[in-house]
Amino acid sequence: MAPWRCDPYLWVHLAGLATVPLWIDLCLLGLAVGNPVLPGLELGVIVALGVLPVLVMQLRQPFYIFSLPGLALKPSALQDNQRRLLSQFRRWRVRLGALLVPVPLVWGLLKLYPLAFLARDLTPFSDWGRLGGVAIAALSFFMANLFLQIPIAVLQVLATPDRVMTKVAPYSIENVAADFTWIGLTVGKILPDLITRPKPESATSVMVETFEPPQVVPVGVLDEPEGGVAEAIVETEVPLEHAVEAGATDELAAHIRASNLSASSEAIARAVDLENPEDSVAADSFVDSDATSGYKPLRHPEVEESSDDTAHLDDAAYPQSLPAIADVYPNSR
Repeated sequence: MAPWRCDPYLWVHLAGLATVPLWIDLCLLGLAVGNPVLPGLELGVIVALGVLPVLVMQLRQPFYIFSLPGLALKPSALQDNQRRLLSQFRRWRVRLGALLVPVPLVWGLLKLYPLAFLARDLTPFSDWGRLGGVAIAALSFFMANLFLQIPIAVLQVLATPDRVMTKVAPYSIENVAADFTWIGLTVGKILPDLITRPKPESATSVMVETFEPPQVVPVGVLDEPEGGVAEAIVETEVPLEHAVEAGATDELAAHIRASNLSASSEAIARAVDLENPEDSVAADSFVDSDATSGYKPLRHPEVEESSDDTAHLDDAAYPQSLPAIADVYPNSR
């Protein structure tokens, strides 16, 4: 829908069409008061007071659509589209519509007038007398005509094609006060805009964080870490919150934690090996010696009884050389 069609003032005044039946009912209750004395005269007064003021207003100075009861939008606060709408309200077809709108209302009044006595028991204005009832009927008929004229004019403007509206010249701000009718104080703003104008895009692009699995770099590719074990740990850290933000499941999160621990352990081991190579070799030898299965300490043939105390073996005289003992105990290693 075109932006000018979303103007809130158009739709507020178009909604006034729903009040026309209420004003007709109120007119009927006014006519039900007392007994008619001069039916023709009463009808003439009601039609004259109810139709002519609104009709003359629409023909000479149309209703200022950017206003509400008691308030009106300043002409200087109007936008270009709103001023184009004012130009449309001054078109000849809108004025022709103003001439035709009272016809159905007058026809309805002529039908209701002889049936008004049926509402005599329902009217709350019985104490007002016949003159008061006619005054209520004339005022109600005036409001019905007003709330029908303005919405019909709004519908005619809304029916304008977009290609025609783009060619319409905005109405002059200096002539608004002289060419349109409103009652009330002028203010800078009454109703909010229904159109959300696009905001300028920010110069910085939106950064979208994506989860990347940890990558294990081969040992040969890594150089010696300058900062030791601490920097090796930092290099292998993968923030788990990135995986959570990317929508990772519990299983994937557990796998990431295990990968982080494994990568961190490997990095620590590499850093220790590079910093203390002698300790690493000693540790490997110790592990290999502990892993040997079926190991038994060597025993001298002259020792008859085995004992956990092997201190006496230090001073024992071995009649055979070490290779011969190894042949005797082939399973010692």
